[in-house]
Amino acid sequence: MTMSESFIPSDLAQRWLRGYCEREVAVKSAVVLMASGQSLQEAARWPGQATASAPLVAAARAALKRKHAVVLTPPVGDSAGGEHSRIVAQPLAGGQGTTLGALAVLVLGDPTDTDQTLLSELEHACTTLAATLQATSAPRPSATGSRLLQLQALLLGPESLAQAASALASELASTLDFERVSLGLIQRTRLNVVALSHGAEFASRQGLIQALAGAMQEAIDQGVSIAYPLPDDAPPRIVQAHAVLAVQGPGTLLSVPLISAGQVIGALCFERGTAIGAESVHTIEQLACGLAPAIELKQRAEQPWTARARESLRAQFAGRSRRARRLTWLAGLAAALLLAFVPVDRRIGAPARLEGAVQRVLAAPIDGYLHAAHARPGDAVKAGQLLVELAQQDLLLQTRKWEAELAQHENSAAAALARADRTQYALAAARAAEAGVQLELAHAQLARTQLTAPIEGIVIKGDLSQSLGAPVQRGEVLVTLAPREAFRLIIEIDDRDIGAVALGQGGRLALSALPGERLAFRVTRISPVAITHDGRNAFDVEAAFDNPPAGLRPGLQGIAKLDAGTQSLVWIATRRIRMWLELKLWGWTG
Repeated sequence: MTMSESFIPSDLAQRWLRGYCEREVAVKSAVVLMASGQSLQEAARWPGQATASAPLVAAARAALKRKHAVVLTPPVGDSAGGEHSRIVAQPLAGGQGTTLGALAVLVLGDPTDTDQTLLSELEHACTTLAATLQATSAPRPSATGSRLLQLQALLLGPESLAQAASALASELASTLDFERVSLGLIQRTRLNVVALSHGAEFASRQGLIQALAGAMQEAIDQGVSIAYPLPDDAPPRIVQAHAVLAVQGPGTLLSVPLISAGQVIGALCFERGTAIGAESVHTIEQLACGLAPAIELKQRAEQPWTARARESLRAQFAGRSRRARRLTWLAGLAAALLLAFVPVDRRIGAPARLEGAVQRVLAAPIDGYLHAAHARPGDAVKAGQLLVELAQQDLLLQTRKWEAELAQHENSAAAALARADRTQYALAAARAAEAGVQLELAHAQLARTQLTAPIEGIVIKGDLSQSLGAPVQRGEVLVTLAPREAFRLIIEIDDRDIGAVALGQGGRLALSALPGERLAFRVTRISPVAITHDGRNAFDVEAAFDNPPAGLRPGLQGIAKLDAGTQSLVWIATRRIRMWLELKLWGWTG
């Protein structure tokens, strides 16, 4: 395990070495070297002299290089008080055959002590030190890294860019102790302020928004972070926009550009009343570097598909030479022109609806009141089936009235005949005949209150179930019937296209109820008179199906397209414009 330069546990090694040397009275000095990349650095020494002795460092380097223990006898001048001494160095073995560093100690002792005893004791000490260092060698996430992960989580949530940006600005203001944090993004070559911390509104603060955008743009143009007021040791910067913003805000501010993949996507602006230290600037710049890719990802996700397509094309052509790009564009233009003049089938599209080939109407025969309805639209009925009943009370009273008058006049005529009074007999007979005619009329009207189906078919109009008891007038349409299997197709052809329609012309129909089927038809009749449909002038063209499928019903609607020969794509695409121009030119030239 090789330990990086950014993580050398000098404090831990120093504490362990001091404890070890204080327990071992024979140890007079010691040093611990740790591997840092391709070099060695001193991690601890004892006692606390300014520098470790050169022989100790040399012994530790030798042990680390040879990867085994080294025992050296120092020069006479380096011995403590003329006593016998030895330098023993032992490498610090890590896991899986790696080396952490080396430990070297200067030991005073009786020369009768064997080197093996010293080596065993030092090896045990090195094992303990290596285990202690490895137990704490796993790097822990810094506070900046943890904060960055939390901020990125805000951006990568399901919220929109505006909501995520506002939450990000508020979190930055709270965690970094700023009064206001603003986020600006470059949208279509212009910097727009998209979020202010703590949910601040934009509408009432247009002057502040312009000042914020100016300060951010000033930092973006210079390509550096700008703190205002400028520190004494800072290089000269243009801070005119920052000065304007400082007057409107707390007074101290920092603008940091947001850079993702080498491109500036926006900037962050931090404001508060106290000075911003160099360490805070460094922390904010680190956060900005980590947040910029997440902000760009969120911004790109909300772009329309057209913008993403342009970026994709731009990325594909970016690596090509200028000549290759020109050739590609010329080839695409040539292909487009070629396709524009290729003949294709022309079709005339128009709204269409289905109607029954024959429609029969049941109208109210007399003035009266609706008594009962036995069918609703969509019901299949048979010929002679009772559909509607009108109230009969008034007609029954009239019938009884005329029956009574008829009997009275017949009795009067019989009495006059018995008296041989011819005059009275003639008058009574005439009145009896009149009463008989009125009685027959009442019976006829009473029979008409029962409306039956004249044909077999389907009820297409007339839902009377919600109007029972309502008055009806003579001639009012109550129910409309159509045959079940006989249909006609009515196509509303615009008056600009009627010249291309002829009898026998074929086409296809797509109904809203059957969008996946294409029903073939032939034009059978063209109305000679235009009718206004939904504000446009159109002609009703009648057509018949070649082979109608089962399940069609009157009232279905769809889109019909009639075959109108072949024309080029350019002719079809510009036809309406050319017709409009020709008409306008005719009107202008009069």
